[in-house]
Amino acid sequence: MIALLTLPSSLLVNPTPPSTAAGATPGPAISRRAVVQGAGALLAAGGSPYAALAYAGGVDGSDVRGANAKMPKGEKEVSKFLQNLGFPGLKVPNGFSPLAAYIGSATPANIDGIKVKDRAFSSTLLVRMLYPSGWLVETPSITDNGESGNIGANNYGKGDSANFAASPLPAGGSLESLSKNKEFFKSYLSSQMSNDVYEDVKIKKIRPVTQADGTEMLLLDFSYTLLTRAGFTVERKGVASVLIASDAVVGIVTATTALRFKEMQDQLNTVCDSFRAYKVKPPALDGLI
Repeated sequence: MIALLTLPSSLLVNPTPPSTAAGATPGPAISRRAVVQGAGALLAAGGSPYAALAYAGGVDGSDVRGANAKMPKGEKEVSKFLQNLGFPGLKVPNGFSPLAAYIGSATPANIDGIKVKDRAFSSTLLVRMLYPSGWLVETPSITDNGESGNIGANNYGKGDSANFAASPLPAGGSLESLSKNKEFFKSYLSSQMSNDVYEDVKIKKIRPVTQADGTEMLLLDFSYTLLTRAGFTVERKGVASVLIASDAVVGIVTATTALRFKEMQDQLNTVCDSFRAYKVKPPALDGLI
């Protein structure tokens, strides 16, 4: 008999601004002076600059993109941005788009006003990757409640996904030791899944790889069965790439339906090969006022 496991809550949370109910009268507009005074008051009272930035962007706690608001989008712009920080540029093949984003640039958003979900990594990370053009991109956002959301790109209509995931590095762990630890990666993969039920998670192969820029990583081939809330099952297959950064195992997890995997495999491999995560200082909060 196969045991069923319930996955942890998804990390893919992206707060959105509250909408005005139909027929309701919008509140008065907030002046620039009021925003500036409010943000300054938060700083003077000992609040974090990130909370002040959130206040400056939306006094009601609405979505503020924070560190990722003005990140470059095109190949030349992303490569120049990376190279200015001392990292290799990113070559973009036809059919793909580049993504560079920060994660961990502010304290995690609290869950219920008190609890905060601990991160696996110990510092801000700059993540870069490729994704198939046309997929919907997500990056972390910052409000006065902290940072929430994940880095990823998804084609929801087809069931294709590519999402950042991280787990604490086991004591004394290395890529070499992890390459023999399939049980660890079963848990790692579940960290980026949603609150559905799944069974028969299989790590089929773990391959050590050294990329052209010298980056050492592991490539994983995996599969699992998703039991949906509607009562039917979906066979899924995927590829993931992981490396060690900031005291954690971090990577990009890509997956699609088993029926689409053969068609999508080369694209998923390209996404995984392109993934890098760099330990960096928190970015400057340009445009705070």
